[in-house]
Amino acid sequence: MADKWGLLPIDVTVEDGSVTFHAYTPSGMRLTMAKQTPDQGGPSTVNEVSFEVVAVKGKKAVIKISH
Repeated sequence: MADKWGLLPIDVTVEDGSVTFHAYTPSGMRLTMAKQTPDQGGPSTVNEVSFEVVAVKGKKAVIKISH
């Protein structure tokens, strides 16, 4: 993902009905998209990559990632 979209591997945490994404850019900048939910009104986007939480149940989530 780093070469094509400017993001290193992304860590995903699911808790309390929301999803938090942690990522780093190749230059070392840390990105956090905290407490993302299915009803937030749309995806969050970084470097033209969109992260949309479709559903959350317990410690599991359905996430749509698009470019």
